[in-house]
Amino acid sequence: MSYVSATVLFGRDRHRTRRTLVLAAAVFLASFVLYASFPIYDGVPFTYLLIIPSIPVLAGAVALISAYRNDGLLVSALVPVMAVLGLELSLGLWLTFDLVPSYDPAGFGFVPVLLAVAFGIGVAVAAVGAGTRRVVTAISS
Repeated sequence: MSYVSATVLFGRDRHRTRRTLVLAAAVFLASFVLYASFPIYDGVPFTYLLIIPSIPVLAGAVALISAYRNDGLLVSALVPVMAVLGLELSLGLWLTFDLVPSYDPAGFGFVPVLLAVAFGIGVAVAAVGAGTRRVVTAISS
């Protein structure tokens, strides 16, 4: 793999790439903890409105900032995928321990589709972040 393609896929700076991977792990953990705690919040509908979009928005923002600062397409696309994996792991725990026995809207056959959509969103957000940095650099020079 050439240096240019490795830079586009994994980023220019290894330290920032590692930091983004740590943030992806934090997004996974936050997604798992928040989505797994939904049965605790049962009966409080306002909480659902705050929690459900918070993790995907956080994952998109981390991916955008990471791509803007480091150009790592695959590393930035990993962040939304980790958010979806946290969601699916918590859904698996719900169904395994019968915390929410009636909740299985699409089944686990929908997981690959959800992961592919999250990866596509991550790639799109990473392309926007890297493209914005290039435009800003071209304008400022």
